[in-house]
Amino acid sequence: MIYLIFALAFSIIGSISVKRSAGFTKKIPGITAFFLFGLCIYFLTLSVQSIEIGLAYAIWSGGSIAGTTLAGLLLFNEKATRRKVISIALIMIGVVLL
Repeated sequence: MIYLIFALAFSIIGSISVKRSAGFTKKIPGITAFFLFGLCIYFLTLSVQSIEIGLAYAIWSGGSIAGTTLAGLLLFNEKATRRKVISIALIMIGVVLL
């Protein structure tokens, strides 16, 4: 499970780097994003050795969506619309129910 947590963290931080790269026009955030997503896939690969693949991907994708959305709200002043909040809540409920 620790590998899945690392994969999730690298995915969220990688997504933040993509945003900061301004369409990959800024080199350091762009290179950082590729590096972080590489680490994400590496740890996700390790996690599926001990967790069912469907469960691992559901937790990873749902957590990545929720974490990236939260990062957008906190770091980039994106709007927290009612639809966005409800959608993220439903995704997290789905992950918990697994």
